[in-house]
Amino acid sequence: PIAQPQQYHDFADKRLFLCSCHSQGLFLPPTNDIVGRRNNNQTAGFIIPNFGDVISNIVILIGGLSGAILLHMKENGEIDDAIRKWQLEICLPIFFYSTIAISLGSTYYHWNPNNKTLIWDRLPMTLAFVSIFCYMLEDYVFPNKGIGVSLLSPLLVLGIVSVMYWNWTDDLRLYALVQFFPLIVMAFLLIFCQPCRYGGAIQQALALLLYALAKISEDKDYQIWALTKKTISGHSFKHILAGFASFSIASILISDEGVYVTNLDE
Repeated sequence: PIAQPQQYHDFADKRLFLCSCHSQGLFLPPTNDIVGRRNNNQTAGFIIPNFGDVISNIVILIGGLSGAILLHMKENGEIDDAIRKWQLEICLPIFFYSTIAISLGSTYYHWNPNNKTLIWDRLPMTLAFVSIFCYMLEDYVFPNKGIGVSLLSPLLVLGIVSVMYWNWTDDLRLYALVQFFPLIVMAFLLIFCQPCRYGGAIQQALALLLYALAKISEDKDYQIWALTKKTISGHSFKHILAGFASFSIASILISDEGVYVTNLDE
């Protein structure tokens, strides 16, 4: 088994931020006694722990909301292609609403980082991975039209099971497979299976690149924290990059004019 290392929860940015209606907010040195620190400052208000990692989830939230709003504004009634309609009405809603849930789950987790709170970050994350993976399968896998449709439901179930299995057994192997295997396949699709059936390959490639950079930033949490003179940590930067990855996927809806590559099915 691959257990979740406890040092995973040891993030660089441990700053506390005191929010008050009566004075300007201020940063406080890290402490485990948040209530005592607030009382010592004799200021009414509340303290945001692990400030950078908590507040940076706003970018992920805005990324998910932008996609959800664009989907709501888009008229799908005149689309005759059943697969494209499925992408717009099933896959992308799951992706964007899961992204919104990621921002909330990640905020909850970083408020008090531990394995019990981490589950609420990882559950929506697996749903987002699976939905965009199945979306891209329909964009690139020819002529097997419908493979993404067939795989979506079982992979969503597998994603949820992988998180619950880790939670029950402290074994990350299944969760790691569900997270990283789709990323590898998506990179392969982008490189070797052009053109994209419904357009948006550039946005997809940018989103994948941003997420790869986000994972690197996560790994370099303390190094980026030191490099930026304790302004922003690598994990906070990861949230920002992941949020922009969602923006990139949402931008597909802006450029989508309904011009599909249909001749590849022949």
